[in-house]
Amino acid sequence: MSEVTIFCDMRESRSGVLERLRELGADVKVGELSTGDYVVSGELVIERKTASDFILSVMDGRLFNQIAKMKLAYPRPVFLIEGDVYATRSNITREAIDGALSFIVAIEGATVLYVRTPRNAAELIYRMASHCQRGLGYDVAFRRGKTAPGKGEALFLIEGVPGIGPTTASKVLAHFRSTLAFMNASVDELMAVPGLGKKKAERIHSCIRWELPAGEEVGTLASLFADPPATGEA
Repeated sequence: MSEVTIFCDMRESRSGVLERLRELGADVKVGELSTGDYVVSGELVIERKTASDFILSVMDGRLFNQIAKMKLAYPRPVFLIEGDVYATRSNITREAIDGALSFIVAIEGATVLYVRTPRNAAELIYRMASHCQRGLGYDVAFRRGKTAPGKGEALFLIEGVPGIGPTTASKVLAHFRSTLAFMNASVDELMAVPGLGKKKAERIHSCIRWELPAGEEVGTLASLFADPPATGEA
């Protein structure tokens, strides 16, 4: 199995996180990152903060500049907080903390995760890097349980098409009467199903008729670090 690569900002060198990441088998590349503390894929950047540092960054406004920079460079910013932000020795109100956390998640669309120690932080960072670069390592059955032959299996198949849930799947089967007729339907014919607008019908039509390009293998991934941040040896 390929090694997990994690880009780390040099400011994290004494955090205790890097040592644990290396123990877990990660290839840790230390350098000066333009934003965030850890980059685990071309999309996901992580800013690690102790609870006290998080509170200070809220009070002096650094937090809002940091998340803006992270979003400019990566579509999936994550704030990884060590400790309890409500148990620090500061004069900040609970309402202000709640407001900052809500701003990060509800307004900026970023993720906030909590851990207790630097060791816990390293293990979660490694897990995120592994998932980004290797996937789960196993298939997840999103639609569980046995299906009855005939209608049950037909609904199961139809519901597997992107944009179709249980209710729409029932409407599709009621309209077309068979999965074959559904799969062969044109965009206009798909739009005849109640609740299927043009945009969703076009998406379904495109999905059913998509073909793997000649010469491309299933599972082949482009480099996650085509444009890596500047790095240096630790």
